[in-house]
Formats: sequence, structure tokens, C-alpha cells
Amino acid sequence: MVVAGCSGSVLNAPHQTNRASFASPPSEHRVELRIEGGQLTGAGTPPEVRAWIEESIQAIDTYYGHFPVERARLLMERVDGSGVRWARTFAHSGAFIRIGVGDQTTSAEFASDWILTHEFVHLALPQLADEHDWLQEGAATYVEPVARAQAGQLSPERVWAEFARDMSRGLPADGDRGLDFTPTWARTYWGGALFCLVADVKIRIRTGNRVGLQQALRAVLEGGGTLEHRWSVREALKAGDGATGVDVLTQMYEEWRAAPVQVDLPRLWRELGVETRGRRAVLRDDAPLANIRRAITARAADARPQAYAGD
Repeated sequence: MVVAGCSGSVLNAPHQTNRASFASPPSEHRVELRIEGGQLTGAGTPPEVRAWIEESIQAIDTYYGHFPVERARLLMERVDGSGVRWARTFAHSGAFIRIGVGDQTTSAEFASDWILTHEFVHLALPQLADEHDWLQEGAATYVEPVARAQAGQLSPERVWAEFARDMSRGLPADGDRGLDFTPTWARTYWGGALFCLVADVKIRIRTGNRVGLQQALRAVLEGGGTLEHRWSVREALKAGDGATGVDVLTQMYEEWRAAPVQVDLPRLWRELGVETRGRRAVLRDDAPLANIRRAITARAADARPQAYAGD
């Protein structure tokens, strides 16, 4: 029933969850909201909360073309402190997200939150067998900042700096097997995200940058592959390949599922034109795959003015 859970406080860096933190607060600290047809419904929502939810909906709309499900329930539980603290996404009697929010959370903290967008990505993939959690969490970890960049909510420099800093967490460690057989936190979240990044680049190389992982994931969604349905992983990946016209996803899955595939990340960053300087990134347009990097995080033409870019 539980599809995914996340906690954390910075862009796209899921932390291991502390199950003790999910104890239910008193009922007066809960607010249930609903998303109908991609729109937040219900009066009386505080402006900063409404803006936070609508920004996350916009990011998902931008990446997938529309909100993944017709109806979703969002149970916001107020907890002590500040910031968006944790979330759980459920597939039980429809899409249901439970999220913990500090009672002292500021508008700036809502604006910089990544967790709700991460959870919305889960709605756009079918339920998979437990050994494929890496695809569920990896797609959410990868798509979330890309979607926010496309929606004008993050700068590409911020996204690529974070990827260059954190993608190495997904590399196989000594003794690791493939993604289906190494259910550690790092391999589940960042190993899955690394699979998505490499797949995105490979699809774009093979199609002349015409399409990428975004079009593959849209095809899964349009084929009915939402949280409300259960698919096999090969069914989902085959649907994605069908949309791109290349067999990158299914081929990579057979290579990565049981074997610890190494990725030369320093070389990949050089080819994409991502040059790190401390916590920042300089994006070089003279790199051989710079056009692919730009296409992945390109701001959508209809994105609203950028609200926050970060450093």
C-alpha cells in the first residue's frame, strides 16, 4: 500500500526516513486538501500553502503535460518546527499523499521545498514490484529538479550543480549487485536517479536530441501507468521505449538489473559541460553534449516568471 517515503530539507537529496517521525499528530493539526483535475480545491487554505502546492502542480504539469491523476488527496499534518519534514505516498482507494509540515514554516521554506514535487512524480508511475523501488524513487529524485527547472522554479546551474555533487552516491559500492538486488538507500534513490540520467542522455544521443526520458515517461503515463495501477517493470520500460523509438530503457535494465554497472561520472560531466566550482556549477556551451544538457533543463515556453533560482 505504501509506495514511497521521503524526508529532507535540501534540493533533491532524500534522507533516510525516521519512521518514528510519522506518528499521527492530534486531529486538529491535520488539514485534508484535494486536487481535482489538476486544480487545488477548497477554500481557506493559507496563501503560502496554496502557492507551495500550486508551484508543485505546475512543475509536474510542465514535465508531464498535465497532472498525473484526476483526483488526489493531500493530508497536511502540522508538526513542531519549520520546513517540510517528510512525506508518504499511498496507493489505496486512489492517490493519497501524507506530508508533515512544520508549524513555523516560512514562505521562503515553502518556496524552496522539493518534497511535494518528488511525491507528485510518484503519481505518474505505476506500482511496481518491491525490487524495483529504485525506479520509483530514482525517477522521482531525477525528475523533480528537472521539472522545477523547466517550470522556471530553479536555475539549470542549480540543478546540474546538485547532480554533479550527489549522483556519485548512486554508484555501486564494493559488494553491491544490480539495482534489483541492492536495496540500500543510496542505490535506491541515487542509483535509480543515475539510471534515469544515463538513460536520458543515451536516448537523446540516439535520437539526435529529438526526444529524451521525458517523452518516455509521458508515454508510460498516457498508457495508463499511474500510481493507481500495477505494471511489471518491463511493461513500463517497453512503453517508454515505444515512444522514443529506441530500446535504451529495456536494454539498460537488462544490463543494470543484476550487475553493478559503473559510470564514468567525471567524463559525463565534462561531455555535458558541467564544471563544478565548490557548491556551484559553471555550464559550458562548448562541451560536446552541451545541447543535450540544455535540452534536459530548458525552461518551458509557457513557464511562469521564475520565483526562486537558488545558488
